Amino acid sequence: MVTPEGVKVLDFGLAKLLGDDGGPAATSLTPAIPSSKIALDETMPSESAPFRATSTSTSASASASASASAPSTASARTVAASMEIASYQTHAGQLIGTPLYMAPEQIDGASPDERSEVFSVGVLAHEILTGKPPYTATSMAELFHQIKSDPPPELAGIPDPIVEIVRRALAKAPEARYPTMQALRTAVAAERARRFAPPARRWPLAVAAVLLVAGAGVGVWWWRAHRPAPIGPGDELVKRALDEYDVFYNDKALSSLRAALATAPDHPRANAYMILFGGAPQADREAAIAGARRALPATEEHSKDRALVDAAITYTQQGAPAARSALTGAGAPSDRELAFWAAELSYRSGNYAGAGDEYKALLADTAPSLRGRIYDHYSSVLLYLDDPVEALRIGKMYREAFPGEADAVGVYATTLAAAGKSAEAIVAAEEALRLAEGEDTLAGLAKVLALAGERPRAKELYQRSLERAGASRRPVRRAALALLQWMDGELDAAKATVAPCLSGGDAQARERGACLFVAGILEPDRATEIAAQLDTLAAEATPIKPAYGAPTSLAGLVRARATFFGGGCVLPPGPQAAADPKLDAAYAAPLDFYAAYHVPFFATWALCERAALKAAAGDRAGAATLLEGVAAKAPNRSWLVEAAKRYR
Repeated sequence: MVTPEGVKVLDFGLAKLLGDDGGPAATSLTPAIPSSKIALDETMPSESAPFRATSTSTSASASASASASAPSTASARTVAASMEIASYQTHAGQLIGTPLYMAPEQIDGASPDERSEVFSVGVLAHEILTGKPPYTATSMAELFHQIKSDPPPELAGIPDPIVEIVRRALAKAPEARYPTMQALRTAVAAERARRFAPPARRWPLAVAAVLLVAGAGVGVWWWRAHRPAPIGPGDELVKRALDEYDVFYNDKALSSLRAALATAPDHPRANAYMILFGGAPQADREAAIAGARRALPATEEHSKDRALVDAAITYTQQGAPAARSALTGAGAPSDRELAFWAAELSYRSGNYAGAGDEYKALLADTAPSLRGRIYDHYSSVLLYLDDPVEALRIGKMYREAFPGEADAVGVYATTLAAAGKSAEAIVAAEEALRLAEGEDTLAGLAKVLALAGERPRAKELYQRSLERAGASRRPVRRAALALLQWMDGELDAAKATVAPCLSGGDAQARERGACLFVAGILEPDRATEIAAQLDTLAAEATPIKPAYGAPTSLAGLVRARATFFGGGCVLPPGPQAAADPKLDAAYAAPLDFYAAYHVPFFATWALCERAALKAAAGDRAGAATLLEGVAAKAPNRSWLVEAAKRYR
């Protein structure tokens, strides 16, 4: 509450203060409990085992649910026998909860997690939709039995997609629920966006009536020829998986596919998606490959399912380019999903210009399906191709189509920054971070700040992102942080940041190309060694596991840096060696797609060195013109503008 003295927290809910060791902190605070029998919707103390810390040593978790352990089953029977308040007296170090909103695992005494909170919100959602909670018990023992064993009442009159959201939130098994509160929020936001989308345009009633009469015979014939196939085992789960994949909930999508395959192990699309979605554990992937091969003989020739299965199997054997050829050559009638997978496989093949054309064609169709993936990947392709105006248009569409989604807002922030709208980009990136703080949103805000010239805070955020990043993301976060440290004169710190990519914990990561590139910029005397590592990354690439980024191009830039350095437009060039025209080939090589997106200033690095090479050869006007043409695509590319002024 806001008071004349400032903001006051009036109710900490079920927050619990933890000591530095993760155990309960010493406190004299005790919840006030009336001297009558406890109500089923009133916070009660726990008699479970002491709290077990999870991931942080000092935390508070406050929600409508019991973010704490609940009584064991034995305790519940004791409660049933005696509802006296003495049975629930708080003891030092114990936790509390609200019985009506407790998840089944809390009743059994297990430590709760986010899935327990999802259950509690599911109870609240049921209460909002029906006016009463899903449980009608009048005693604690009966309540605990209902929560653990009885299905919640039907939600009569509620649309099926909303019922499905509540049903999943109230699943008895934690693993069957939404894995996080963010996932639940996303499901609600997606349904809201779908439900309140503008209605489709309809023909005027009079015209429709005429057409109906005139085309009745044709309509009956067409319906018989094109009537949808009956829904088979697993079909609904497979459809749900595709919807989840569209909004980048890969873990949820894979979970839905596992459920579908448990019902129908040879389901063609379920097995194809398990392969094509990416990110599946090796065991799931191997099972899907076997399932796809079993499904192939029974899958109708020239059908959509056959095209997807052919593409998936080819993807595992020959990689993305061959998979795209298999998909488009299967002879299946063209539809939106197949066109999407063709674009996606072009994207994974590194054919970004081709993928961009295909994504553009898909967006020309107003159909809502798969727009999340299209918006995200198309905007990144446009940034790579340095079309910031169109990228911003797509970023805005992404944000508007998925309100409240951190990914959508984060992409929008990136496109704002690329278009030179720095102040708006920072606001949007801050919003994405508030919606879902994670290594990606931390790095997203850092990148926006770096491009706006706010490097101190950008470095702090990159450091926080690096601390949270997994093995595949650490190298690119190291590259971004070290580049900014070097720009600020912190050479030793920058070297330490990228050192694990050379011979430390990240030296085996396929994704370390950008990190090696920055290491080569920092230490040109090690160019031969670093370029050799990049060459190895390129040599190890296969069609099934293509090179991450463009290591050959990066190796060329590192070697060029050893003999010529123009400052990359981010540092003054200083004394320059004689220009070698052969270096121009290194600067004209394809960019590393991932470094161009994730590392600030990388996208213009080769351009800047090419301009410096021209200037060193005496063509200063040509150098300035080269930079000015790119700087004009978006305002606030100050590093290009200042470099061009030097050449003028």
